[in-house]
Amino acid sequence: MTKYILHGGFERRDNELNNSFYRELVKDLPDYATLLMVYFASEYEGIREAFTEQTNRIHEITGKDLKYVLATEEDFLNQVEAADAIHFRGGHTPKLLATLSQYPDIKSYLLNKTISGSSAGAYALATYGPGHSKKGIREGLGIVPVRVVCHYESTEMPPNPESYAELVELAPELELVQLRDCEWRVFKS
Repeated sequence: MTKYILHGGFERRDNELNNSFYRELVKDLPDYATLLMVYFASEYEGIREAFTEQTNRIHEITGKDLKYVLATEEDFLNQVEAADAIHFRGGHTPKLLATLSQYPDIKSYLLNKTISGSSAGAYALATYGPGHSKKGIREGLGIVPVRVVCHYESTEMPPNPESYAELVELAPELELVQLRDCEWRVFKS
């Protein structure tokens, strides 16, 4: 079974929703399992520091002794294959999708693992999502067959209203998943 967790964004905030998200991410993993952290959506320097901060936080919240690996484009598919769980961190969705497009058979590598995506990561995993800073619909990889809206009703990063309205009408056969900042939801296949 593959478990997918879509997160609405702002996972760095210190609150119980995010703490419960991290507990869900690792709850099925034994100690010393490998958690691959994917920062391909990131647009800033300091990824190594963010990785250390986030993995320390996951350990503190969950108490699990895990092996954390920072994904690299050069060795990505081998890293995915070796991982027990994979987390796609948020950032810039087009950047993440452009990077993941280099791996057209990525879905087959994700089977029987725990996979999570926050904000841009959730948009990449889903079938469709709305634009935020620009009008339009984002087409994800369709790994989780839903229409997802991250930062739903957010005061800081709401979806573009016209994009949201377009998404509501698009592909009504797919569930519309609306995730507020820090909210998350599990899907299994």
